[in-house]
Amino acid sequence: MTVFISQASCDERGKYVGGQAGNQSGTELNTRAYYSNSSNPWVTYRAKDTATAKKIADAAAQAVANMHIGYDQYERNTIRTQAKAVSWVLAAISKNCECDCTSLAATCCICAGLSDDALFKGGNLMYTGDAATKLTNAGMQRIGAGLAESALRLGDVLVRDGHCVVVTSAPTQSGAHVAPTTAVSGSIDELARAVIAGRFGNGESRRAALGGKYDAVQARVNELLSGTPNAAGTSTGSARIIAGTYKVVASSLNVRSAPSLGAEVVASYSYGETINSIAADITEKDGYTWAHYTGYSGATRYVAIGTSDGSEKYLVKC
Repeated sequence: MTVFISQASCDERGKYVGGQAGNQSGTELNTRAYYSNSSNPWVTYRAKDTATAKKIADAAAQAVANMHIGYDQYERNTIRTQAKAVSWVLAAISKNCECDCTSLAATCCICAGLSDDALFKGGNLMYTGDAATKLTNAGMQRIGAGLAESALRLGDVLVRDGHCVVVTSAPTQSGAHVAPTTAVSGSIDELARAVIAGRFGNGESRRAALGGKYDAVQARVNELLSGTPNAAGTSTGSARIIAGTYKVVASSLNVRSAPSLGAEVVASYSYGETINSIAADITEKDGYTWAHYTGYSGATRYVAIGTSDGSEKYLVKC
């Protein structure tokens, strides 16, 4: 069984400060399969009871599903301000705000009933440097470092140097697998466009987020991605892809300043390298399908996904 985590990653430009408030890219907050790093292991903190743990997981899943919550380290406490204004229900936030990875986890713990005074001590939500103290003072238990994936439980808060995540799909403390109850709203078309933007991740994380709407939304996603002319819910009728991270499967791949073979080559990627935050909209030109993303300079960059006829593919979704 795969464990899924919810996290705040970076802003709509792939940066950590200065972006627009709210989840502009659809992936500033996201859910993905668990990952680990043996040289920088996670330290696991766990609520003392299953009910609180599930509330932490529910809050994290609601945050990912709420496009009003984005990423910015300079504005990291604004998620708490808006959460407090709506009685600590993250699904109810309707004003754009920001968080970072640890302020998201701290706010989820407060939403679950843990001590706001402990987690917001000193006028700042916890960060990785003081997370151990603030989490334990708030009532979480330190379980250990470097736990196996099979030992993780729903609602666990995982902290390591530089990052923090919340486990949102895993067994409960009693061993039963219970996915979080995510509050998703909107029409099938609206949810399908959110899926294409990368808002609900892939596989079982998407299925858990959408619940009973999954089949209808996925069918609509497939329709929109087919590029049907003037399809409802698209602005141009052009084909689209699932936004997110892609891996290069060509020996090398040029990055250009515009979607054209005649455009300036500004960089290149090698086989196996990844490109983050590729957008959903694509362009067909010169016999190729072009995707785009925002480079660290803030400029829009273009790469060929493959040939227009589908005979060659240069990028695959991670």
